[in-house]
Amino acid sequence: MTWCPLDETDRQLLDLLQENARYKATTLAEEIGVSDNTIHNRMARLEEEGIITGYTTAIGYQSTGLRLYFHFTCTTRISERSAVAGEALALPQVVEVTELMTGQENLHIKAVGAEDADITHVAEQLDDLALEIDDENLIRAEYTRPFEYVRGLELADDH
Repeated sequence: MTWCPLDETDRQLLDLLQENARYKATTLAEEIGVSDNTIHNRMARLEEEGIITGYTTAIGYQSTGLRLYFHFTCTTRISERSAVAGEALALPQVVEVTELMTGQENLHIKAVGAEDADITHVAEQLDDLALEIDDENLIRAEYTRPFEYVRGLELADDH
């Protein structure tokens, strides 16, 4: 993986796309103060360089009837971690798997369900994989925000 320097236009573009990946190129161009051709070219370059890896939709699971959002903390053999992560992610109700660089509790799995039996079913499926469930918790709320490239890199430059 190579590091690619970002200029001010790239950073502003990334900030805006994280805010709303559905912005039109003309809106982005107007906001940043460049042409929409520049936006198309920058987005293509950022995608080619692996800086933009995709565009996703955030789903409010509760609004779809999936009122339970669970976090499983698991441990698997380091040599099998990636394979087990893929197997877990293939389960229909699993929405996120995180691999950690630790020996214990090195897989974190998030799953959704409509009722308790759904989460029990997921736990049973996970139990069939080459992992040990160390802990399971019902997630009350989760908060995230996009990284502000313009401000974040300015702060890094100050140090």
